Amino acid sequence: MPKRSLIRKTSLFIILVTLCTIFAGCKEEDVKKGVVVTKWDNYYEEQNIQFYYESDKNPKLQQLKNNYKLGDVVKDSKDDFEKAVKLMNWVNSKMKYSKSSISTKEDALGILKEAENDNTLSDKDFSIVYSQCAASLGIYARRGEFRIKNSQKDGKDSYYKVCEIWSDKYNKWIMLDIVNNCYMEAGGKPLSAVEILDTGLENVNTKGVKNVKKYIKKIKPYCYSYTIEIDNNIYGTPKSNSFITYSRDKDLPEIRIEGNQIRPTIFVKNNSLFNKCPRIEYKNDNSDKKVTLIFSKKKSDENENTKDIALNGAVFKDSGMLQGYYVSIDGKPWIEVNRYFTFTLNNGSNNIRLSEDKKSVVREVTIEYRK
Repeated sequence: MPKRSLIRKTSLFIILVTLCTIFAGCKEEDVKKGVVVTKWDNYYEEQNIQFYYESDKNPKLQQLKNNYKLGDVVKDSKDDFEKAVKLMNWVNSKMKYSKSSISTKEDALGILKEAENDNTLSDKDFSIVYSQCAASLGIYARRGEFRIKNSQKDGKDSYYKVCEIWSDKYNKWIMLDIVNNCYMEAGGKPLSAVEILDTGLENVNTKGVKNVKKYIKKIKPYCYSYTIEIDNNIYGTPKSNSFITYSRDKDLPEIRIEGNQIRPTIFVKNNSLFNKCPRIEYKNDNSDKKVTLIFSKKKSDENENTKDIALNGAVFKDSGMLQGYYVSIDGKPWIEVNRYFTFTLNNGSNNIRLSEDKKSVVREVTIEYRK
């Protein structure tokens, strides 16, 4: 049995977890080409992940607050949720939406300057502006993303960006659709994004839109999965480049790449990570019971066949990379791995198994590659 040790990292999960493909000529429910997950016994089931949020002490966020007098925007609010809704109304009044718009700016100060020039902006831009404005007011905020099924083949319209704020009043995360200036509730309580995903748009109360049926028809296709960032900071050195994606029990994960951007993603079925209170200080309690496989697409050389997909694999546990484990590719003998392993996807079925002792299989995934 190889020696195992956990390599601690300053930043949590600066790791790559995604696969790449191009889907073409497919029906929505019949993906004929690309990478498709057919088995994923590799869901992260623990809670030992640290999230990072923007601080209102950041000089640029203080500048944002002062430049736009955001304190006045939310004055006389009775509680944090009313403050969040007032801020959403303000952001919505300052920006014009177009899904196809592409902003060259990556922070609220720059995007709001573009809005002043009457430029249209995307849902991504709306989410950035709102999250940073909220953070400048001391509100915990995170940007989230709903995705459609078979999202790899649908380009820019495969996702829809929203925000969530932490409410001390309700002791929970609450989803706000900044573009449509609305939120959803059930039983008189506003809902989080994963609650909306689990409950279904038809079964919640949508507050803020006139034509609810039209709104549901527009948003429902995106409600296949929901993704949040581990590190919600825009300024400063990144603490993590990874994402957490939640999908319902019956839905398999979809692993994708957007252009040249790899999206490192940890897949979960349990929504507990999405419910964690940001006010509770994180402590690594080494509570993870199982190791978890992660994948990244190996960068191709210019002369390589672009249809070939080479993957790097690694294993993590308790906020660190595991050193010393075994993998078996397509039923072949176990290979002892120090930290990383590499393999090329074959046309057809590809099976990867993970073991810590060459006897017990602790993780297994099967990926179908259709060239």
